[in-house]
Amino acid sequence: MIRVLGANYYIDIDAVTEKCKTGRMIEEEDGRETTEINIFKYETYKLCLERLLNEYSEVDDDVSILGEKELPVSFKIAFNTLIKHEILIEDEND
Repeated sequence: MIRVLGANYYIDIDAVTEKCKTGRMIEEEDGRETTEINIFKYETYKLCLERLLNEYSEVDDDVSILGEKELPVSFKIAFNTLIKHEILIEDEND
């Protein structure tokens, strides 16, 4: 695993699905029933994940205090949002 901001994290894919469900079932064009999701929530989580996965550059441990301060605000907000909504999980087994 790669350390990010001093800890190892993983994405709980099932949490994304669960957090986006509306609780309703909808019928598709072919007659099958499927779970309805809140597209706004889904797209917001998707954007946060893209921000983390595309923009994070590993910080040297010797200057980690300086490196964390240099992270863009958008990265910090995306990171904190995913932590708060239990989508980005700290790996306790590291």
